[in-house]
Amino acid sequence: MLTKNQAFKKIEEIFAEDAGGRGIGEISLPGDYEKAVEDLFNSKKVMILTGFVIRVAGVGETDGPLGTLSIGKALEDLGKEVLFVTDKFSSHLLEEGKKVLGVKGQVAEVPYENAAIFCRDLFEDFMPDHFLSIERPGKAANGSFHSMRGEDLSDLIPSTDVLMLTAIERGIRTTAVGDGGNELGMGKVKDKIIEHVNHGELIAAEVAADNLILAGVSNWGGHGLAAGLSVVAEKDLLHDRNIEKKTLEAIVAAGSVDGCTRERVATVDGLTLEKNLSIVEGMKNIIDEYLSK
Repeated sequence: MLTKNQAFKKIEEIFAEDAGGRGIGEISLPGDYEKAVEDLFNSKKVMILTGFVIRVAGVGETDGPLGTLSIGKALEDLGKEVLFVTDKFSSHLLEEGKKVLGVKGQVAEVPYENAAIFCRDLFEDFMPDHFLSIERPGKAANGSFHSMRGEDLSDLIPSTDVLMLTAIERGIRTTAVGDGGNELGMGKVKDKIIEHVNHGELIAAEVAADNLILAGVSNWGGHGLAAGLSVVAEKDLLHDRNIEKKTLEAIVAAGSVDGCTRERVATVDGLTLEKNLSIVEGMKNIIDEYLSK
């Protein structure tokens, strides 16, 4: 029989595994995961931002959409309103994934031109009480967006930092999920990113989220949040490995590529399909064990 704290610890151990050796495993933020789950559980309207374009493919990567839809579905199943936000490179990926998971939330597509104005208006229209970013590029100290390799993507990516900054200005709680240090919200551990991650000094994002989820793969962090909500709500809110496989295949069919290999295959961050499915299965086992108490 697992206690609540034991379940949280085991789930975090699963999603924090630095399977790709990115350096994120050297950084820890005790308590942030539990606080993020608590904040999300107590929310009513959540805005979720995602989407990381791969230049050579001209499309968003496979990491981000799955974790985003996973936590979005869990929140909807708890009766909360969700709005997904991304850009033209990933909006169709979310739409295809929504069909598999049965997610209802609308997808807002941020344009490149006048992105800041669009984002502020979107925030005002939706008025979330929690803002969540998963695998979304964040501006570095030089004002540019960078890939994990250090390439400048600023000519492609509409600036969405303003969404988290607006939430911070309004005193609205923010959570971010990232796995490389170049994602929005990672400013909370900027010094550690510079110390432990390749190209850290160049790519480290500036804006800091209230709660920061450090995951081996960002999708895993999204699944971890859904699993954490399952523990708090005492209700299984995480899909199984078969749904994960179908969702990944759906976004790949829509054009998505692996962000590391840049290939249009059902893998994430260079890790095999089976590895990614085993992460979901591991979390499901913990949820089952906790709920069987």
